[in-house]
Amino acid sequence: MAPPKQLGALSNDITLGVYIFILTFQGLCATINGYILYLFAVRRDLRKNMHMRLVIFLSLGDFLLAIGELPYIIYMTINWSHKEIDYDPLYIMITAQPLPLQLKVSATITVGIALGRNIALFFPSIYRKMDQGDFSNGVILMAVFLALFDDFLYWYTTKLEHHLNCGTIGCFVSDEFRYYWGISNMILGLMAVVLSITIFLKLRLVSKAKDSVSTQQGTNRYAKANRTSTGILMSSLLFLTVPSVCVGVVELTGFSIFKLIGPFYSACLLVSGCCNGIIFIASNWDNVKPKKKQSSSILVHKPSTGLSVANSGGGWQ
Repeated sequence: MAPPKQLGALSNDITLGVYIFILTFQGLCATINGYILYLFAVRRDLRKNMHMRLVIFLSLGDFLLAIGELPYIIYMTINWSHKEIDYDPLYIMITAQPLPLQLKVSATITVGIALGRNIALFFPSIYRKMDQGDFSNGVILMAVFLALFDDFLYWYTTKLEHHLNCGTIGCFVSDEFRYYWGISNMILGLMAVVLSITIFLKLRLVSKAKDSVSTQQGTNRYAKANRTSTGILMSSLLFLTVPSVCVGVVELTGFSIFKLIGPFYSACLLVSGCCNGIIFIASNWDNVKPKKKQSSSILVHKPSTGLSVANSGGGWQ
């Protein structure tokens, strides 16, 4: 049964607002995470910090999502209509692929970050013996595998059909994939919630014994990685995990939230990507802030004036 005409028009108006919101955050997300990628490319000390490897993988995924979804969002915005929306299903399926890929990668990395923090807090001796590079590589390999599996189901279960007045990929995929997509992301989200609760409880306990905390955190580099990971974990819980759980529950009732408000997941991922980038930069500002150019001085002996200083390059004295 077709939805009422007034509801369809209202849904289309909401969808246009979501498009504009997404386009704005695509620019912000690409800029913030592009700057982080630049820092990791030029700063050897950041690249060598194995505690940050999952963070850089997450930042890379957010950057690629912001860039990769541009054809998808721009196409839907240009072809939007207040009266009736009718998008090409093949074009939507092709250009929307970065969304299910990054959604599963982001959810898996969030669980990986939470698991790593739990090991560090509850089993510090084991954590110190762990190879952080191998742990991070294992998490990202699992994330890529799950994302590719989602992409396989994305195409295998979906029949290309037109869907009127629906401005998001969630309406074009099959019911089977949408249920799997919502429930699998909900399971990962619940795992992240449980692991995060244990982290916050443990941090609250150890905060009462500062000597114990400082002993467990070790070096300043580890402490910064801990703050960054905890902040990113909270951001992911708020903007990614909770929405994923809600969508999974709503999908079980048979109601499609995608048809009402459009590309819901894209908006959540981009907001999460911006917040994650800001948290990383704020937590590591001393290391990532632009360095001031230092003036170089050359001592020159002049017979007439004795010792003088000649500044090269017009630097500060």
